[in-house]
Amino acid sequence: MKLLIILLSLISIVRPPYLKPGDKVAVISPSYAITDSAALRRGCEVLRSWGLEPVMGKHVYLDPVKDSCGRLRNVYAGTLEERLEDIRWAYEADSIKAIICSRGGYGGIQLLPLLPLSTYSDNPKWLVGYSDITNFIAASTVAGVMSIHGNMVGAYGDRKGPDEYSEAVREMLFGRLPGYSVAHNEHDVPGHAEGTLIGGNMITLQALLGSAYDPTGLDDVILFFEEVEESMHAIDRIVNAMAVQGKLRNVRGIILGEMHKCGEELMLYKDVYEALSQITSSLGVPVCCGFPAGHGEHNMPLMMGARVSLDVTGEGSVLTYELQ
Repeated sequence: MKLLIILLSLISIVRPPYLKPGDKVAVISPSYAITDSAALRRGCEVLRSWGLEPVMGKHVYLDPVKDSCGRLRNVYAGTLEERLEDIRWAYEADSIKAIICSRGGYGGIQLLPLLPLSTYSDNPKWLVGYSDITNFIAASTVAGVMSIHGNMVGAYGDRKGPDEYSEAVREMLFGRLPGYSVAHNEHDVPGHAEGTLIGGNMITLQALLGSAYDPTGLDDVILFFEEVEESMHAIDRIVNAMAVQGKLRNVRGIILGEMHKCGEELMLYKDVYEALSQITSSLGVPVCCGFPAGHGEHNMPLMMGARVSLDVTGEGSVLTYELQ
């Protein structure tokens, strides 16, 4: 484990080439399958409107299998081998310039040990997704390649009219980076921090701690968390466990995204942000609460593995990318 920490501290994270019109992008489902083929078609039309050419993996859409009582028996986009085939193809095909997942769900962790970290480092490409795709975002970060935590293809065709969060993914893929300003939250902790942006879905990342895919060993990190439908007990346990395990040692700043439908039993706290701010207060680092990213109504993209600066004041928070 000490060797892994030393190796992580030596990693230089590279930025994949930004996209240009005409580039081919792979659409894959490494976790759950897309069951709404119309939404998938609409999403691919959005990609074409961006000037990109979507290329579908072999195992993206799957009719759900139900038992005699109507309960789902299979929600994965194919077998383990089939999903592995798609993600390997997406990384190894020279014609593919970026990988945009169709959706999240569960199942990504099943593929991680079958994908050597060289899969990412030998083929540096933009990977876009969130939720269960946090597994691959973390692996890509550890392998030294930036990725994008943001809306997936299934969401691009999910709304009528322009979707600002999906459009923001397009801007990021083409190299137009935002500077984010977030309204003040009463549980913010003021301060300034600089570091490498890591994280994603809280419970998904927590399962990777101590593994070869754990990015918390990087020097000077800004940790981003978001979560959906988790109890306050589970959230409290995860963050306290990270502290006990020393996984917050390198954290220089914290960004708390949307905690959608979380913490209904608040355990004497006013809300989830109050709880998390109290748990992390001993770290002495700035904490931005309520960043508009996650499973809720808002999901602005974040470039994971990028160097960023975070400023939290009484007026609000500012997140700035520091890329050359």
